[in-house]
Amino acid sequence: MLYPLYARACELGIPITFHTGSSTFTGSRIKFADPLFVDDVAVDFPELTILLAHAGRPFWYEQAAWLARHHPNVHLDLAGLPPKNLLTYLPDLERLSSKAVFGTDWPGIPSAIGQNIAAFRSLPLSEAAKERILHSNAAAILKLAAHGRV
Repeated sequence: MLYPLYARACELGIPITFHTGSSTFTGSRIKFADPLFVDDVAVDFPELTILLAHAGRPFWYEQAAWLARHHPNVHLDLAGLPPKNLLTYLPDLERLSSKAVFGTDWPGIPSAIGQNIAAFRSLPLSEAAKERILHSNAAAILKLAAHGRV
């Protein structure tokens, strides 16, 4: 049913975000947030930029990372994941740094955005990886000019 929407997003050059992983909202059906459901869309719409919100939290990190490695058009959104735990959840994050974007999940995450960015910056990742995740990947996905660093 949603294929016409994906086709239109391709025409407009806009990304699509899929919620993947758990949810605290009443009535949520978590089984439908398995990132493997996105595989068909990634194959059928290779020009569609896809973001996997929450990178499959907490059940499907490996599947989400595999999809990002396998499909050039699939990216990991790190919103809602505690920065201090990112390398536990996604131990290959350095290698996946060109396929990941930092997100705040605001207003769902009550801690300050600045604190999360500082915690992310303290991770043992290369400066190049941090810059890609915090800025340049999202700027490229959203087709933004290269100014205004986080």
